Amino acid sequence: MITYIHRVSFLFGLLFSSLLLVSCASHIPEYIKTPPANNPDLEQVRASPDKFQSQAVRWGGVILETENTNEATSITILALRLNSYGQPIAADNTPGRFIAKTPAFLEPAVYARDRMITVTGKVLRVETRQVGEFSYDYPVVQVENHYLWSKEVEPSDYDIPPWWYDPWFDPYHPYYYPRWHHH
Repeated sequence: MITYIHRVSFLFGLLFSSLLLVSCASHIPEYIKTPPANNPDLEQVRASPDKFQSQAVRWGGVILETENTNEATSITILALRLNSYGQPIAADNTPGRFIAKTPAFLEPAVYARDRMITVTGKVLRVETRQVGEFSYDYPVVQVENHYLWSKEVEPSDYDIPPWWYDPWFDPYHPYYYPRWHHH
């Protein structure tokens, strides 16, 4: 009897976890979740730009800069590997940088530095620009679709639920202060 209850509880937990995972990923557009056929890597395009001109790509990473002109918005992106849903995975290694161009105006305050973004589009060309004093070849993608990922909110050490009350709480006690208050 106990074994049966454990199995049912385990299966229910597994089903609930699966549904939760699916519901979290369901708001991501299909064009972001599904890479195009023969999606080349950034390094391949940098090495042979003519071979991959007009090739469909799905790339993503961290925004370094958003620049608007009269003709287009250019987003300089530090590329990162993508997970199975197309979301950039934060890491210390990168295949390089690329530029995403769109004719639409994108607000630089929203498409700000350090935000994660995934784009789909076609490779236009490779542009050489300076990174400090170094000349760098940027693959340029004409954006067809993009997805700006939600900001990760850091939990505060002072986030106390409104229903919580402790009459013996002393915020001036030296052991209360969070780790960043220690000197």
